[in-house]
Amino acid sequence: MTGVLPDFSAPTVTLQVNGVVYYYVMTKETNDNAKVYVRNVDTVNGGYIFEEVDDWSGLPSNSIQKNFRFTGIPGEQWGQGSITVEGDGTVTDPSMTYSYRMDIAEDSLICINPLSNPSCPGFLDAVYKYLNSITEINADNDLYEYWLELQEEKGVKNESENLVVLEESNDELQTLLMTDPSVGGLVDLKQQNNTFKELSNITLINPYYDVEFDSNEYSDKYEIEDEQLPDNNRALRQLARSAKYYSMVRSQYDREELTGE
Repeated sequence: MTGVLPDFSAPTVTLQVNGVVYYYVMTKETNDNAKVYVRNVDTVNGGYIFEEVDDWSGLPSNSIQKNFRFTGIPGEQWGQGSITVEGDGTVTDPSMTYSYRMDIAEDSLICINPLSNPSCPGFLDAVYKYLNSITEINADNDLYEYWLELQEEKGVKNESENLVVLEESNDELQTLLMTDPSVGGLVDLKQQNNTFKELSNITLINPYYDVEFDSNEYSDKYEIEDEQLPDNNRALRQLARSAKYYSMVRSQYDREELTGE
């Protein structure tokens, strides 16, 4: 029964119902006839796996609670439960409580929490759900590597979301390039080409060989008044020192050739 009994669909899990407790409030006139049926459908054999009838005929309004014990009926047989009234009367505040025994194999018991073992079904889904609920994790944690992978995936996703790609067909692009916003329509290509052609025929710069210079004669602005330039005494002294140095070096080589020293 969905929402009443726990999930026992795994092959290594078994469940047996061993009791039912129900409660409700009956509202009616004392002399009216009414019956209340408390049932559970038998999903295996048909009919009802549990049925109890409360006869309220000739009784005043009141509440009722009953408790039933069984010798372990398989959970697969327990279908939808119901509390219905036959006759004049109204049921309010109904409730049905089931007691059961669940047997779980050791492997399935470990995997009740998928985070407990990487071999458990749904381990990765449980890991990412857990990591998405926290902002930081210690490097010593066993799930730290999964956390790093998750952060990397988030970074890639954010980059892809921030990347905007505009795709236009050639015809659309040409139309956009031909549109002049200032006139609110398309440019007349024929008129535009004629304008470009006229502009190309206008000589904007004169070639250098067409420039004419006047034939006037320009005289020197500066003249040297002295007829003879004075000697550069500094240069002469430098030459004299160089000649003396050369003579000293030469005499050294000449002595070595004569004496052999």
